[in-house]
Amino acid sequence: MNIDKNLKILVAEDNLNLRKVLVNILKKIGFQEIQEADDGENAWEMVQKGGVDLVLTDWAMPGLTGLELLDKIRSADAPLKTIPVMMITAADTKSSIMTAGKHGIDGYIIKPFSVNTVIEKLQEVLQNRAS
Repeated sequence: MNIDKNLKILVAEDNLNLRKVLVNILKKIGFQEIQEADDGENAWEMVQKGGVDLVLTDWAMPGLTGLELLDKIRSADAPLKTIPVMMITAADTKSSIMTAGKHGIDGYIIKPFSVNTVIEKLQEVLQNRAS
């Protein structure tokens, strides 16, 4: 499956270096429209303004955590509530993965990650959303 490179992606990550790594990976894949948020509250404001097709969010952020951001997105009105959301976290325990699943997460990327992992997870999430 080819990934639609015209998607508008929001990267919500409080760690500047990791956020830049994610943005660079997304640019290497071919995405052009990438927004950045340094915490969950800023990310939520950007989502509410519209024009976001996919959210990549860290789990542990100040303001709103990634899980709280996910809850706000899932409880919003359409079309916001259907935005695919991927969690990026070092929390790789079965319980944290199950918790995110119960909250409606679309995908999960465990830190540290490779470019190939990001591509594979994006394809998986977007394919699942399309079907």
